[in-house]
Amino acid sequence: MNDPLDYKIMDSIVVCINDTAGFGRKAFESFSLATDVARDMGVDGDDANDLMVEFFERFSIDLNDYDPYRYFLEEGFSFFSFRRAKDRRGNIPLRVGMLYLALKARRWDTQAFEQATFSNAPLYERTEDIPIDGYKIKSR
Repeated sequence: MNDPLDYKIMDSIVVCINDTAGFGRKAFESFSLATDVARDMGVDGDDANDLMVEFFERFSIDLNDYDPYRYFLEEGFSFFSFRRAKDRRGNIPLRVGMLYLALKARRWDTQAFEQATFSNAPLYERTEDIPIDGYKIKSR
């Protein structure tokens, strides 16, 4: 992804995540387009479902070929999960950058989003840049 970041779009994604799943206390120290929603933010199972339903509805995004089983584990234990295809076992990272691209395009494009590369550079440099209250960034 080489285009300059539209912070209006990014900020609306941050607000959506905060409204449905929340952020850890130090989340914005390393929050980047490469942040994995499940592994880095701890959003999985029912919480992931709530987040993605809200994301698609709030921004009127066409789900197209979105498959939650690619990115997230189910809540609790599923005896039959081992029978799912390997690409449907929650092993593929769903990155914040994928949400950004989906919002820009107003549709989910699994192949394009999974092939995209995203920067690990923190999105917010200063506390006052964070679009929600209650979080701080230590000086870098």
